[in-house]
Amino acid sequence: MRTADAMVAVPARQGEREWAGWTALLIAGATLVRLLFVTATDIANGEAYYYVWSRFPALSYYDHPPLVAWMTWLTTRGSHGSLAVRAGPLVCSVLFGALVYLLGRRLFSPRAGFLAVAFVTIIPVFFASSYALNPEAPLAPLWVAGLLLLNGMREHDEPWRPLAAGAVAGLAFLAKYSGVLLLGVGLLYVLVSPRGRRWLRRPSLYLGSLVALVVATPVLVWNHQRGWPSLVLHFVERTGPEDLGSLALNAWHALVGQLGPLNPLIFPALLAVLVVCIRRSARDDRYRFLALASWPVLLFFWVMMARVRDAESHWTMVGYLPLVVAAGGLLDERAGRLPAALRWYIGACLALTLAGTAVFYAYARNPSLRRFVPAGVYDPDRDFFNEMSGWPEVRAAVSQEAAALDPDAVVASCQYALCAHLLTALDDQPEVYCPGRRRTQFDFLGRRDPPAAAPVLYVQDDHYHEPPGALLPDRRCTPLRTLAVERRGVVMQRYHLWVCPPEGKE
Repeated sequence: MRTADAMVAVPARQGEREWAGWTALLIAGATLVRLLFVTATDIANGEAYYYVWSRFPALSYYDHPPLVAWMTWLTTRGSHGSLAVRAGPLVCSVLFGALVYLLGRRLFSPRAGFLAVAFVTIIPVFFASSYALNPEAPLAPLWVAGLLLLNGMREHDEPWRPLAAGAVAGLAFLAKYSGVLLLGVGLLYVLVSPRGRRWLRRPSLYLGSLVALVVATPVLVWNHQRGWPSLVLHFVERTGPEDLGSLALNAWHALVGQLGPLNPLIFPALLAVLVVCIRRSARDDRYRFLALASWPVLLFFWVMMARVRDAESHWTMVGYLPLVVAAGGLLDERAGRLPAALRWYIGACLALTLAGTAVFYAYARNPSLRRFVPAGVYDPDRDFFNEMSGWPEVRAAVSQEAAALDPDAVVASCQYALCAHLLTALDDQPEVYCPGRRRTQFDFLGRRDPPAAAPVLYVQDDHYHEPPGALLPDRRCTPLRTLAVERRGVVMQRYHLWVCPPEGKE
């Protein structure tokens, strides 16, 4: 493949400005593609959930730490549209790409940095998380910044370096609880690497942990005041069956579930890179550092994903980042000497991602393309485009029916993400409550149970369709109307409205 050859044919130490320029051009092009997706889609239910947090500023939140909400609060000061909600991830993606380049450049060469950015750009899960609102958006650049600082500790001795690394680890923890693993990566490298052990004798290493603790204080304070609900959620409420069969099945699903988000061709290549990193660790401290920043993190997530009921495949993202950088370094070594099979393999990886992106975008613009998918394969509940469409119509219908019901009427639904999308679409007028079966952030906003004296307009859809009587047992609810949202002749979603008057006022 000529494209693969061209990527590595330019001299590695050609002026750094040239490689930085090519990297900037690549990041700019990827950002334009992300903007195309932002303009082609509205936010999904999960994004609406995070956006709702930003409307209620707090030190932390039930499901995740606060950084994603704080970031969204800043970007939505002037607008609450899709672009404003997703502006934070877009900015984070630019920072992420720049930091990946810096890490590859410092470990290997400017060309290796460029190649690392190219690789991470064509991995689907990194692309999606760089424009959709999610905690991984701020976590990714902070994680790479942490690796940069830890790498600096390999070569330099200034006492400020562990303090800066601790501050970044604390910020990563504010993005997502898994950010705490950065401290583990740093400690593991210091213990294992002969070059790193010198830090064990220096007070600044231990002060760095205290800095991380101080930065993470908002999360600790919020949880302490409420009985540590986030710990209960992640270590108790989310755990599944502990029998060996269930654990093995979950572990298998977690492994196979990496194929789609990472690209079915790129995933095995990253595992091969990990093997190379481990084999080179004994004689090359750079690969030791990258291996220690990868396999323990991936192992931790694999174990956790085997233990929980609702594991999500993107949790492992940060564990692959060192492997992407290592891949850039390995290709940099073999510039102009790539075997034909490897050139074709790289070309196939690129072609698969480009084809998938094109199909994804075409489907976002024209959902009628689902007619070409066999009926037995298509699952409407897994198609998140169904939850993005029709919210102006939903807002109009709910507002009209609530106003006709009573000036004090409120809205309720059965699932936290659907509740969040209703609150977002309605701008919380009327107020939205979420009396679901599981505890959510709505419980901590005082929005679980609707006021006893207020009439309730209950909304469900074909995906989240728990009947109102199950969640509002003291009310006698009656169906009001069904709203079908259509796009290009395809029914995307049906929303079912119920009237639930207060007890004794039926």
